[in-house]
Amino acid sequence: MSAALEAAGVAFQKRPDEGRMKGLAFCLDPDGYWIELVKREEGLFPEPQNLSQTMMRVKDADRTIHFYRDILGMDLVRAMHIPGDFTNYFFANLTPAQREAMADPESAEARAAVKTLWQPVLELTHNHGTEKDDAFHVHTGNSEPLGFGHIGFLVDDLEATCKEMEQAGVPFHKRPQDGGMSSLAFALDPSGYRVELVQRGASFAGVCSNF
Repeated sequence: MSAALEAAGVAFQKRPDEGRMKGLAFCLDPDGYWIELVKREEGLFPEPQNLSQTMMRVKDADRTIHFYRDILGMDLVRAMHIPGDFTNYFFANLTPAQREAMADPESAEARAAVKTLWQPVLELTHNHGTEKDDAFHVHTGNSEPLGFGHIGFLVDDLEATCKEMEQAGVPFHKRPQDGGMSSLAFALDPSGYRVELVQRGASFAGVCSNF
């Protein structure tokens, strides 16, 4: 695939045979975002590729895990530690059967099982020590220079979800009653990333993206 993309004029940050980590590549989209390309298990899916994950750097691992696992209800499916450097945490929304196969996120079974997921995974990278550095802040993309905007969740009851999250101490950039769009809200995760909450089944016409 990397060869085909390069032949089509796609620029690459890293090719599969470059650097220490063989077997993965990073191409660049038209805005310069890095797109990681990783070979998956053969024979799992008929499509030649699928969206696998979105990676965001986070400041505080413990607070972030609590937010996405205990407040938003995601499953921590894998934790990959590089001692003295960084840890990658992978979150997904799993079925009961998938959850049983990934009960221990640091096990070899979880490492193998995560490769079989079709649904996208949220990858959070914690560079060790940033949680103790008052000067360290991630760039969320919503201040200059503008870039990355937010991730989104569908919820069955937007009002109840926002109320529960506020009671748990989660700050909000926009509540349902703020502005003209009552079917969505934007919470803030511990690093300040915006997390869009959308009422399941809501329809929008002429949606403005300036939130």
